[in-house]
Amino acid sequence: MDYKLSPSNLNLLENCPRCFWLYIVKKIKRPSGPMSSIPIKMDSIIKHYFNKYRNLGQLPPIIEGKVSGWLAVGMPKTLKHEMDNGIIIWGRPDEYIKLKDDNIVALDHKTKSKEPENVHPSYQLQLDVYSYLLKAMGYDTTNKAYLAFYYPDECELHNGMPFNCSVIEVKTNLSRVNKLVNNAYDILNGELPDSNEYCEYCNWNQEIIKI
Repeated sequence: MDYKLSPSNLNLLENCPRCFWLYIVKKIKRPSGPMSSIPIKMDSIIKHYFNKYRNLGQLPPIIEGKVSGWLAVGMPKTLKHEMDNGIIIWGRPDEYIKLKDDNIVALDHKTKSKEPENVHPSYQLQLDVYSYLLKAMGYDTTNKAYLAFYYPDECELHNGMPFNCSVIEVKTNLSRVNKLVNNAYDILNGELPDSNEYCEYCNWNQEIIKI
């Protein structure tokens, strides 16, 4: 069977092999609650803003001086590559930056309630995959990427809500992607694996079974 894995799928694998197997092989998703529409609207506004300045041939003022380069043009919406074991990995970076040395790297937008203190492991994995895919698809790239965090500032709300932007340069690890995909192949072609002992979904299910 052909498997297509995204960064979120690989993050699920790291979180719990059993939940990963159930989702990919049996199409059984973890339970989820309602999703806020605010981040979706924010994402749309940010991308429209970036496209405006791309068409002007300029770096958006909100990240000017925070990245070294300019917005890349002509890049694909989806990056995709088939591994030697037949698994296809894919991802959709929010943005691409062409550096001054002509290397192209990914930039992803994130909304937060405040300025971030560190990079969440799931974001790190996401950027690792984007870097891997850029290299695998033959683009001139280097082992780094950017995260742009948008968060609101204190304000007089009736005057509008200003947003700050912090950009973090992240060093990416391509070898990690190879290891994860090889692990995914072994798990997907085997029996239902054990769960992570800290997986709240599997633990909840075990409690239900006891009842």
